[in-house]
Amino acid sequence: MLKLYVLFCAFMANALLCYFNTEQWNHPYLFVSFLLNLICIVIGFYRSLSYPRLNLDTIIWVFVYMFFFLAPVIQIDFSTVFPNSLPIEAGEVVRANLIIFAWNFIYLVFRSWRHQPASAVPVSDGKSNLPFIGGKVKVIYFILSSLIVLATLAMFKQNFFLGLADYGAVLSNKSILLLLNISVQGIVFSNWIFALDSWKTAKSLKVLGYLAASTVMMLNQLSPFNTSRFYLGFCIIMIIYLFYFKTMRPSRFVWIIFSGLLLVFPFFNYFRYGLSGFEMPSPYHLMFDQLTELHFDAFSNLIASLEYCDTYGISFGYQMLGVLFFFVPRNIWAGKPLSSGEAVGDYISGNYTLHMTNLSNPIPSEFYINFGWVGVVAGAIFVAWLVNKLEKNVGLNRYTHSLIAGYLFIIYRGDMMNAFAYCFGTYVVIVLIPSLISRNNGKRPEAAKIRGMKEWMTRSPPAKWGESNFWPESRQPD
Repeated sequence: MLKLYVLFCAFMANALLCYFNTEQWNHPYLFVSFLLNLICIVIGFYRSLSYPRLNLDTIIWVFVYMFFFLAPVIQIDFSTVFPNSLPIEAGEVVRANLIIFAWNFIYLVFRSWRHQPASAVPVSDGKSNLPFIGGKVKVIYFILSSLIVLATLAMFKQNFFLGLADYGAVLSNKSILLLLNISVQGIVFSNWIFALDSWKTAKSLKVLGYLAASTVMMLNQLSPFNTSRFYLGFCIIMIIYLFYFKTMRPSRFVWIIFSGLLLVFPFFNYFRYGLSGFEMPSPYHLMFDQLTELHFDAFSNLIASLEYCDTYGISFGYQMLGVLFFFVPRNIWAGKPLSSGEAVGDYISGNYTLHMTNLSNPIPSEFYINFGWVGVVAGAIFVAWLVNKLEKNVGLNRYTHSLIAGYLFIIYRGDMMNAFAYCFGTYVVIVLIPSLISRNNGKRPEAAKIRGMKEWMTRSPPAKWGESNFWPESRQPD
């Protein structure tokens, strides 16, 4: 009952805020279009918070609320233009809200909610969350992390940690630079995950030294001064979903993620370009100024995408090819499509005052650009199906599940080409390569073979789980 009461109070407070901020526009459907999405958001929160353990929907509905409801409601009252310089027109806002409502409604319909008892989540050997990671993998990743940090210090000294230098100073090719950043960040971060798992499994002076050294290396490579807020968010969310999956309630995690969005990440943004010129903002400006800036441009970029499609038409899947084959260089594929964020950014720069092409583009917009309204419907069904699969087998592929949870915000915010490149590249470095090394090294205990979720629920003592966590044997990817 307390949960229902809190959600009802939140619904009423947001509905009143929306009513007063939309009243000035004198459009008969503006308030109603926002209200429809707010109803979906409250239903989504209720279902995700009713789940007995952490789930991907907690992240999805926080994103939808912050980027598709709260931010645009604040923006239409703050100025006559959106953060991306697009003029605010009530009719276009309603149109965008209808697309978001269709996406949210279809996602809710196709999202399966079959609560599983706690015993359905298998436990690992001992206390380790990564029993398939052998000592050889840990040694290799520790050595690689050490070499990375030493090379970085040799090239940039403390300037890299302070955000005053990066690898772009020695590499001009953007594709190679992207791969380098993904690899470096992934190796150093996964090395720290391995160290933390070792510490939680067997505490000793040797392991403490391993964890301390890994922590120092991670702080040098992934500090608030030199790392984007969204990658830091990925790291934090992955740690929570991997190590505190069964102990943290969804309601508690929602408060953590709201605190991160409204306090921690805005505070980190002041260090984005180092320590120079830093001034401590007031708590009010820290939390709410960002809602009127490009950090929360997802809704306005959806409207820009609608205008872009009105002008140039939908791409009928051609733009999506760039997402699937992001790794193909443009000097080989001359006709490789631009990312949707860059294409929409070029359109805005050519027609409005914002001269910036490195824009985000949310996932409903991505499917609309490729297939129109059919894409919105199909995209929402596909995302619901994917989340269903991940949640159903969460005990069998928890490492991958936590990685996707960490990237879910970035995937939803877009654009998809950059998000997919980062997510897939990180998966290869953090999950796939350690899996292959462990498999070749014989880290495949017989008791860890996957026998299906039903056996996990009935087996006594609890079954061990191992390297095949990445993909259940019956569901190997092609």
